[in-house]
Amino acid sequence: MRKVFHPTGSAATVALLLVFAVAAAMFHGCAAAPPRAGAPDAGRPSMPPPPTARRPGIVSPPALRESVPGRPVRILMGEGPQQELAVEAETVRAWNYGGALLGEEKGALKLSARGETIRLGNGKVVDSPVDVSSPSGIRIGGRKVSGRVRVSARQGMLSAVAVVPLEEYVTAVASREGSPKFHPEALAALAVAVRTYALVAMEKPKGPDHDVVAGVEDQVFDGVDDVPDVFRKATGSTRGEFLAWHGLVARVYYHSTCGGRTENAKDAWGTDVAYLRSVACDDCRDSPAYKWDFRLTRNEGERIALSLGVRPEGDLRFVIAGTSSTGRASRIRISSGGVSRETSAAAFRRAAGYARVKSLKMEIVPVGNGWVLAGQGYGHGVGMCQWGANGMAKAGSTYREILARYYPGTSMSGGMP
Repeated sequence: MRKVFHPTGSAATVALLLVFAVAAAMFHGCAAAPPRAGAPDAGRPSMPPPPTARRPGIVSPPALRESVPGRPVRILMGEGPQQELAVEAETVRAWNYGGALLGEEKGALKLSARGETIRLGNGKVVDSPVDVSSPSGIRIGGRKVSGRVRVSARQGMLSAVAVVPLEEYVTAVASREGSPKFHPEALAALAVAVRTYALVAMEKPKGPDHDVVAGVEDQVFDGVDDVPDVFRKATGSTRGEFLAWHGLVARVYYHSTCGGRTENAKDAWGTDVAYLRSVACDDCRDSPAYKWDFRLTRNEGERIALSLGVRPEGDLRFVIAGTSSTGRASRIRISSGGVSRETSAAAFRRAAGYARVKSLKMEIVPVGNGWVLAGQGYGHGVGMCQWGANGMAKAGSTYREILARYYPGTSMSGGMP
């Protein structure tokens, strides 16, 4: 996920809440995505807080909103711009920006970029952007989405933005970020956190045509089909609810397992946030990542050192050179051949692999011709610990009590009457 509350104007906030209320009242059904096995994924980058300057509000063009009674979430799909794109469905229809039908294809529609224009499968070259949809939903990059997808061409490359109703987005993301085996109250807390994150992203979009990206840079969105009922129930039971700080939408984050204590946002990303400070957590001991270790070979160590700017020559050492107030590594010193360099522990974890170095709450011990990295927890550690939330829920805590623990001082807002 991405880390701080930004005050915005009261008028903008009121407008956001009014739009959200309308959307919440209308989106009664949640479609979905396949469940994730095992523990929630939190092996994601530790990213810096967004800029403090407020980005201008961006209103979706009418062609994207005509069938949606309120503000949907605009999701940048795929791994990045590409020259060609295939959209699959029983029948795929394409419209131009003004809403005129450009054509339809059975099974799949192929689009390719031609400078600032788009070539359709039938050979027709049309102006960018193009909206595509199907009554039964469409697949793009293996992900099924409802509603429309806007495909744009720029400098010979295509980008695709899915437009998804907020509650469908919350359900789909929760099914990727959480475990279907978790207690319903823990999943309800996750749904509120996902929705709160999305509302801030919608108010401060990542780009002129999208609010979030589909991958770990924001929240994992993998389509809207095959979501287990537990996630639909979690979204439905909290419909419209989000966390607020001093009357404005809070910026919240979550991770898999804290390993005993969550991290301060200031220590992780350099910015102090009153409701993202470290709290003790003794409820995540059931997590398979509560304690972990990883054997780093000499070859892997050399690869990591080289990627971080140190040429491995002879002796190679990795030493934790700084820690946060919660005991997580903040700096790593790499030494070899008389050259020594310090780098951020987050950069080291990224180079080694998030699934291998599960958290920065660790120690590095030389063993033989390599190293053993042993630690606790999984993820950046800021905000709600999902395994801790599940432990609290199993002990009888409600989702509101869970959220109050991990985001102290925030209040619940919104919700259906």
